[in-house]
Amino acid sequence: MLPVRPWADRARLAVFFSRLAVKEHLRPGLHVKPLAAELFLTDNCNLKCVSCACWRTVTRKELDGAEWRDVIDQLAALGIVKANFTGGEPLLRRDAPELMAYAYSRGIRNLHVNTNAVLLDERRRTAVLDAGVRSFNISVDGPDAEIHERVRGVDGSFDKTIGRLTELVEERARLKLRVRMNFTVMRSNIESLPDMMRLAQRLKVQLYLNLATDRTFLFRAGQVTLETRIGTEQINAVLAEVEQLLRADGRFLPHFSELSYLRRHFDDVLQQDLPCAESQLKLMIHSTGEVGGCWAHDAHDNVRDKPIAEIIDSRRYRDDHDRFFAKDCKGCGSNYALNLAWRPSSHLDNLLWHAGLRSLAAS
Repeated sequence: MLPVRPWADRARLAVFFSRLAVKEHLRPGLHVKPLAAELFLTDNCNLKCVSCACWRTVTRKELDGAEWRDVIDQLAALGIVKANFTGGEPLLRRDAPELMAYAYSRGIRNLHVNTNAVLLDERRRTAVLDAGVRSFNISVDGPDAEIHERVRGVDGSFDKTIGRLTELVEERARLKLRVRMNFTVMRSNIESLPDMMRLAQRLKVQLYLNLATDRTFLFRAGQVTLETRIGTEQINAVLAEVEQLLRADGRFLPHFSELSYLRRHFDDVLQQDLPCAESQLKLMIHSTGEVGGCWAHDAHDNVRDKPIAEIIDSRRYRDDHDRFFAKDCKGCGSNYALNLAWRPSSHLDNLLWHAGLRSLAAS
């Protein structure tokens, strides 16, 4: 969910999800405008993850600082309440902290960064925090250096990432930070999931599970496809141990509903019974200026050619996002936790699991 703070933002978020309910049950064509922007500052990266394709080529002609500031001006005028700075690795851009600070100065006060943290040394951490960022997702793909670096492709990256994650956690209380450790579940590391849960509890940081997919625009590669091929028996064995850990101590761990979604993801990436709130909430702004689309469907327009307001009010954008919400799409599983969180049935399933009336055990 969005880490909103001002009451005005909370009210707008409540209205947003109320309108989604109307869209689902009464008015499928209702235009629900985005409240958050996903800003891909660069598609390039300093690691070589087997679950990703962005490092396999170099993306050029990306938006420069002036163009990004114009984008931020337009987002502020549209009433966007949250900006997610992501990539690739967003901290590869030297002006990343400046762009974050600019967004804050324009009234977008909920700022979030997705990063592998390798570049988040003391100087950059200070700059990012001074810019107003208070929310971080740090990518960790194994509980130790051997597994993490086998997935991430760069020796020495584990110690850097864990060290800088720990430094953020140490600042958490003082600055009221929201820090999550993101673990991408894939064939190469699924058996490490129980140990990742133990690591999250040792570090006292919330564990979030990304699910490997080859459908999204940065992950389309043959090697990624191989990482999505996880057998049912392997998933069942891992989730049996996961459930024991979750029942013993659920602090900092995913909910039952999220783990149940994981079980289905690798056989049914679409999961069409769950409408896609993610596609409605977030406006995608790509590093080379493309606007719109979603994680699995490419954008049709570019901010270098049209104002953002014109794009999101266009018939094509509205029709696309009507389809995405109804899961008339390729499917990807991106931010499935948001799609679960606004459904009352997810919260009921979690309560029933706590009561012993639901289980992760194979049926």
